[in-house]
Amino acid sequence: MEYKCKVCGGELRFEPELGKLRCPFCGTEYEMDEYADHANLHDHDHDADQGRKAKDAGFAQATDDSTDIQEDLVVFSCPHCGAELVTDKDAIASKCVFCQTPMVIDQQASGKFKPQMVIPFEVDKKQIEDLYEQYIQTKPFYPPEYSKANVIEKIKGIYLPFWMFDLNLSGFIQAQGERTMTHTIGDWIVTDHFVYQIDRKGKQAFDRIPVIASSKTPKDAMDALEPFDYSKMVQYNPGYLPGFLAQRYDLDERKTFEVSNERAQVTYQQSMTDTMAGYEMLQITNAQIKPVLQGANYTLCPVYLLFMDYDHDEDKLIAINGQTGKIVGNIPIDKKKRNRYFITRSLLACVVIEALIFAGFMLL
Repeated sequence: MEYKCKVCGGELRFEPELGKLRCPFCGTEYEMDEYADHANLHDHDHDADQGRKAKDAGFAQATDDSTDIQEDLVVFSCPHCGAELVTDKDAIASKCVFCQTPMVIDQQASGKFKPQMVIPFEVDKKQIEDLYEQYIQTKPFYPPEYSKANVIEKIKGIYLPFWMFDLNLSGFIQAQGERTMTHTIGDWIVTDHFVYQIDRKGKQAFDRIPVIASSKTPKDAMDALEPFDYSKMVQYNPGYLPGFLAQRYDLDERKTFEVSNERAQVTYQQSMTDTMAGYEMLQITNAQIKPVLQGANYTLCPVYLLFMDYDHDEDKLIAINGQTGKIVGNIPIDKKKRNRYFITRSLLACVVIEALIFAGFMLL
C-alpha cells in the first residue's frame, strides 16, 4: 500500500515535526484525517503477494536490515517499481531499497494484527543527529566506529509493538515491624525491643502498563526508554507509518500479561509499605494480591534503533525514544584511546613536576 500525493503523485511520508503527511517532491501537506481523500491507496493483489519465504525465493538477507534471522525472512513486491522487498515476517512497514518508496504492508496489519493505538514519532532524523552527537560527547573513549558520521545512516526509525495493560490489584500485606528504645533506670541502661504485627489491605488501579510485544527486541532496553507521553496516543492510522519501519507483535497478550502483573505488584507492595513508616526494621511476612485484567491495547510506539557489531562482549543496541529523545544503551570503550589518554596525562604530569623541580633548583 502506497500513499500518493494528489498534486504530483509522489510518495507521501509522515513528518514528525509537522505531525502530518508530506510530499517530499512538491511539499504538499495533508492532515492525518485527510489521507483517505488525498492518498491513492494501491491495494495490489494480496493473494499473489502474501509474503513468500525468502529462502524459497533464493534470498538470504533482508533488504531493509529488519532482521538477520534467515528463517524469518519473507518477500513482497514493491507496488511502485515491482522490485523484491525482503523483510521480516512481522514487518508492517518498510521501504523499497531500489526506488525508496515507503510501503505499508497492509495485509500484515489486518485482523488480530491491526494495532488499536499508535504513539506518533515526534523526533525527526535531524534531531536524532543532534541528540546522538550530544550523547556521544559524554563518552570520551567511544570507538571511532561509533562516531556520528559512521552511524547516523544506520539508525532506523521503527514503530515497535507493545501491549498496554490496564489492571486492578486488590489484596492484603502482612509485615513485621521492629523498634528499639533505650532509657536509663538508675545505673542501668535498658533497651526495650518492640515487635509489631502490621496489616494493610487495599485496591490500586493501573493504566497502560507497557510491555514489549516483540521477542526480537531486548526487554530491558525498552523498559529503560520509558516513559512515553500517553496523552498523545491516538487511534491507529496507517498514515503515521510511511517513511518508517514497523513491526507487528509476535508475543500476544497472554504471553506478556505476567510481565505487567509483576510490575504492578512491585508498585502495589511499595504503596502499601510506604504507609508502614517509623520502624527500624520491616519484613514482609505474607502477601496475597489478586490481579484483575481490565483490558489490553495493542499499540505501536516510536523508537530509533542502532545495532552495532563492535564487540561480542558488549551490548550492541542503542535505542532512542522517538517521542521524547531519551537515549539508552552501552557505548563500548576504545581501550587504545583510553590508554593514550592516560599515558598522555601521565607524561604531562611528569613534565610539570620536572619543571617545578628544576625551577626550585634554580631558586637555590
